[in-house]
Amino acid sequence: MKKLFGTDGVRGVANVYPMTTEMAMQIGRAAAYLFKDGNRRHRIVIGKDTRLSGYMIENALVAGICSMGSMSFLWARFPRRESPISPLPCGPMRVS
Repeated sequence: MKKLFGTDGVRGVANVYPMTTEMAMQIGRAAAYLFKDGNRRHRIVIGKDTRLSGYMIENALVAGICSMGSMSFLWARFPRRESPISPLPCGPMRVS
């Protein structure tokens, strides 16, 4: 999994490894597993850019997150460079 992530996350052409819905779902499951703390249902916020493939990846992430018992919230669309930045004090994906 470490080989998939660069400085800006996972990158590539949509529907070509590693940017497949299967991989996005696995990443969603992994994120939900890492953020899990006891029996609490964590909330994970997903932000995406404005490309059409963002909807495909977003839905796969949601499926993976929900399959692990966490809640996901879809944030508004952002320009590409602003997507990973969060105004929340607790980090870009985790809301406790």
